[in-house]
Amino acid sequence: MLERHGGKTVGRLTRFVGQNAFYASFMIRNVPSAPFIVVNMAFGAARASFPGFLAGCALGVLPKTALVAFFGGSFMTAVSGDGVWTSAILAGVALAWLGLMLGVREWVRRREKARGD
Repeated sequence: MLERHGGKTVGRLTRFVGQNAFYASFMIRNVPSAPFIVVNMAFGAARASFPGFLAGCALGVLPKTALVAFFGGSFMTAVSGDGVWTSAILAGVALAWLGLMLGVREWVRRREKARGD
């Protein structure tokens, strides 16, 4: 059904996910996205390899889990207005995270362009 009704963009996305299950799974777990069940069904519909999907999922949830574990208390301190330095550190971490995500996005674009997609 996806192949028939999805169009060119959905076809390209499905091919990318099917061929790069680890990278796609790792990336989708690092950005705010749909609930796990929706993402998992999309990977199944794209016929992604299960070992690649599982490894990407396992490693992809680690950064968000670490952020919550290590910076959850700092965030609450910053919100309550007690920590100027804490707010600055949180802003720095957020900028570094954004830079990392943009870098990965650019890397994937170059990789696809070199492949000829």
